Amino acid sequence: MEPGHLLHSALTHPSSADARRVKSTLPIVPAEQQLISFSHNHKIRAAHWVDHQWNAEWAYNPTKLRIFILDTSTHPLGMTLPRRAWVQLKCLRTGVGRFRSCLYRWGMASSAACECGTEEQTVDHVVLQCPIYRPPHGLHGLMVLDDETTEWLLNTCPEI
Repeated sequence: MEPGHLLHSALTHPSSADARRVKSTLPIVPAEQQLISFSHNHKIRAAHWVDHQWNAEWAYNPTKLRIFILDTSTHPLGMTLPRRAWVQLKCLRTGVGRFRSCLYRWGMASSAACECGTEEQTVDHVVLQCPIYRPPHGLHGLMVLDDETTEWLLNTCPEI
């Protein structure tokens, strides 16, 4: 059998593994077309388009903690913290982390309730109300990253 015949056979008769493969429901082509159209009409670079898209999506995020990221072009306070503290701070600021409500939704916890007795442990509950996990100066401390909050992140913040 000629080597070219094997290639032709593989292309015309896909294997059962290829037949089972699920095609993407959100191909990249529409995003590319949107980028090309937007950058052509507004004469901007791709990086600016990405910032524009991110800001547009972020504007509709329902969390009460949106005040942490007002402008995607600047670096937020806390980026120089050690990795563990920075990750904890990002989880608290963005609302994405191992909060009981998320773990319960993902099937990784038996309940969404907080250890303090509240029905649902969300980021808003942890930052604004929780008597167990609340940062020393709450939301304000996470915004300005004062000394006590930084110390709390470095030494006593639970893994959320």
